[in-house]
Order: sequence, then C-alpha cells, then structure tokens
Amino acid sequence: MTDKERIIITSVWNDMGLRMRLEDDPYSLTQDELMALKCNDQLNSKLNGLLKDAFVQRAVLPARNHWHKL
Repeated sequence: MTDKERIIITSVWNDMGLRMRLEDDPYSLTQDELMALKCNDQLNSKLNGLLKDAFVQRAVLPARNHWHKL
C-alpha cells in the first residue's frame, strides 16, 4: 500500500487510533499520519456542510411550497 492510499483510507475511515495517539502523544505521529488526520477533518467539515444544506432545503421546501399556494 502506498502512502497516498494509506492517507485516503485513514481519511475515509476516521482512524480513531490516530486520534487517541494525537491526544496522548502528539509528537509520536508521523507527517503522513498528521496529514491523514487533516484530510479527515476536511472531509468531515465538507460532509457536515452538505448535511446542513440538505436539512435546510428539506425544512425550507415545504414552507416555500405553502407560500406559493397562497
């Protein structure tokens, strides 16, 4: 497995072992492991933004339809 593949897998699966090591002994992490955590944080941030947008659209759409009928 290449380093890039390892980073991708870690960013997708949110490796909790790395998170725990980051809290317990941050200086023990390699640059690749830190990059994987950074990628995971960015992915989670984007996904949370998309979820918020979806929830807002779902909440606003019925109200918008109601007002168009009046």
